[in-house]
Amino acid sequence: MKARELTAALSTQLKLLEELLAILERETPELAGVSLDAMAEINALKEDAVARIEAHTDPLRHTIAEVAASLGLPPDTTTLGEVAALLNKQGNADVQRLHQELNRVAEQVRQVAAMNREIAERFVSTVGNSLNFLARILNQSSFYGASGGYQRPQPGAVIINRKA
Repeated sequence: MKARELTAALSTQLKLLEELLAILERETPELAGVSLDAMAEINALKEDAVARIEAHTDPLRHTIAEVAASLGLPPDTTTLGEVAALLNKQGNADVQRLHQELNRVAEQVRQVAAMNREIAERFVSTVGNSLNFLARILNQSSFYGASGGYQRPQPGAVIINRKA
């Protein structure tokens, strides 16, 4: 009975992770294309998906602990992998399969999130470099110094174009 509840909870968690993965995969080209409107929408979708995953995590842990206890394992220190392996030995391969799928999808989520973070960091770095470049150009005045103080005229010849 508890194994069915665990299978249902793992299936729900897997669907939530797959949804987050789809959102992150959708985010990648939007980040690369610097589509600000799409990125705002995607951020809202990510926040919602992460909140639902977090809300589902505690009940899932509780279910794992209950199944572990029913199998004679210590409920607070038993991992899902241990529960899945024991259930698999007892003929319930569903939990083992779902455990493997969860690990696979979670790794994909980590990889895509890392790639998106790298794209975002490079974009921010490029913008920072551009702003620094513009600031250096704007602070190069022939009359006022970089801090806005008056500069004394340099000795030497000056060409003046009166037609300009």
